[in-house]
Amino acid sequence: MDIKCKNKEYILDTKWLKVRRDWLIINNGDEIDYYIVEKLDVALILAVNEKNEIILVNEYKYPVNQKMTGIPGGTFVREKESPLEAAKRELQEETGCESDKWELLVKTYEYPTKDTHEVFIYLAKDCKQTSEQKLDKNEELTYMWIHFKNAINKVMLNEINHGCTAYALLKCATLHPELLDVV
Repeated sequence: MDIKCKNKEYILDTKWLKVRRDWLIINNGDEIDYYIVEKLDVALILAVNEKNEIILVNEYKYPVNQKMTGIPGGTFVREKESPLEAAKRELQEETGCESDKWELLVKTYEYPTKDTHEVFIYLAKDCKQTSEQKLDKNEELTYMWIHFKNAINKVMLNEINHGCTAYALLKCATLHPELLDVV
């Protein structure tokens, strides 16, 4: 499809979120308006310990009015830190854990039809507790260790219904089937 942008206008422009209206000319010459949501990029962490247990966090998500189970992570500004630096920071803040073994599992998009942000999903192996949580003032979350295989089962039973968490677990199970073994 041949698309040309005739004009752009920001309807909302904040530190955390921008909403843009673009006027497009599509291949048949028609003009349409299109809305784009610009959000901060995200770093997510699939943290695994020596027993092949992973960290799952439980946190209330206001937009959907429910507690959800997922993996640690958060937003970051690329001009201030790299995706890996953000992943290390988020893991330490949300769980007090650290790792020296990091692997980028995937760089993906949540909803590229309307959103522009990228999601970086990392595997952190041999995670160890080094401190207490250091949550932001707007965060209230708990975490637990669960065997990797049990987490996969929770995805299949829709007990984990956070899309990026499910994707991270299934991608990692494919790339690292040894993590499914009980140690």
